[in-house]
Amino acid sequence: MKKKKNKVKEYLPLYLMMLPGLLYLLINNYLPMTGIILAFKKLNFSKGILASPWAGLDNFKFLFSSKDAWIITRNTLLYNIAFILVNMVVGIAIAILICEVKNTKMKKIYQSAILLPFLMSMVILSYIVYALLSAENGLVNNTILPLLHIDPIQWYQKPKYWPA
Repeated sequence: MKKKKNKVKEYLPLYLMMLPGLLYLLINNYLPMTGIILAFKKLNFSKGILASPWAGLDNFKFLFSSKDAWIITRNTLLYNIAFILVNMVVGIAIAILICEVKNTKMKKIYQSAILLPFLMSMVILSYIVYALLSAENGLVNNTILPLLHIDPIQWYQKPKYWPA
């Protein structure tokens, strides 16, 4: 028992380094699996997810009997195909361009600038996007559009900018 305790103590820093990765896996891979259960339940908020009665395939019948189901499916597939293709082409192009940069300091700056959004929290990114697109004091409406002689755009109030 003492040997096992010493091993745990010895590897404690490694376990602590592993903790963020395990939390990430738990939050992003296992927590969404409750959606699989919800898909087959008739959710009653007062009873909770597990105590709610089973609906079988009724939820799917309801979804696919609506006229919007096929539009939603089409949009999802098209957006995913477009994002995959654009990300691959742009990612490979940027990788090639960065490999061609001779100055190692500039190469590191470019790599950091590209990776920074992936490492930032989505909450912070949403605030940055809001700061760019805000109707009253956003960078786009107050700086870029006046230079192009375009009236400010109400990005968050008009559905045409957020197609479903």
